[in-house]
Amino acid sequence: DQVRAYVPDVLAQFKNTIKNVYSRGGRSFWIHNTGPVGCLPYIIELHKVTPDKVDKAGCSTPYNEVAKFFNHELKQAVVQLRKKLPLAAITYVDVYSAKYSLISQAHKHGKS
Repeated sequence: DQVRAYVPDVLAQFKNTIKNVYSRGGRSFWIHNTGPVGCLPYIIELHKVTPDKVDKAGCSTPYNEVAKFFNHELKQAVVQLRKKLPLAAITYVDVYSAKYSLISQAHKHGKS
């Protein structure tokens, strides 16, 4: 909950930065969301994640829930920016889904 409370401020600063770059002539933006931080080995080890808070892929559910919350809000911010900055080409990349798929379905991607 503490991290979630900071998300609006972080995204407000993010949007202001994009608008500032746009006002100086920037028109192409590549924005990617955050990955599944709950799958990082150091998060699981450092924070001693208990088995009841680990998903089927071995990732920390609470950390990934926060990442998904941030990503949802980031995507909404991108939608708002696209409306306010009509000449901008804003590409949004869903890194979370790509990385989580590689981790949770490693067997489909050639890892055993």
